[in-house]
This record gives sequence, structure tokens and C-alpha cells, in this order.
Amino acid sequence: MQSREQLRKVAIYCDEYNPHADDSLKSASGYEDTSCVYCSHFTREKTCDLDLIDPILSSLAMEEDLKS
Repeated sequence: MQSREQLRKVAIYCDEYNPHADDSLKSASGYEDTSCVYCSHFTREKTCDLDLIDPILSSLAMEEDLKS
């Protein structure tokens, strides 16, 4: 299971991120957080139906390795 921070980073870097249009997902301030949780591709089983979470996390990890 991915952490909240990982799901936020994945959503930021995902080309397929598509936030729900459902207003109930917005926070009290009216701002919708960027996270896989709010993406239309995120399932009730807490996975991506496009199977993009692990590849994006791997790519981010490789980028971090190159920086160090």
C-alpha cells in the first residue's frame, strides 16, 4: 500500500491524472487536493485501473538515485 505522500507525488507526475468532478471530494476550503485518491482511475480497491502507480513510483525513485 502506498503512502499519502506517494499517491500525491504520483498524481502530480501522472499524464493520465483525471480528477473526479464530484464536489463531495473537495476539502472544506473548496480546494481539491492532487492525489490518486481523487483520480477517476483510482478504484475502490485502492489501486489504479491503468496500473500506473508502481511504474511512476519506480521512475521517481530512479530520478532520485541519479540526483545523489
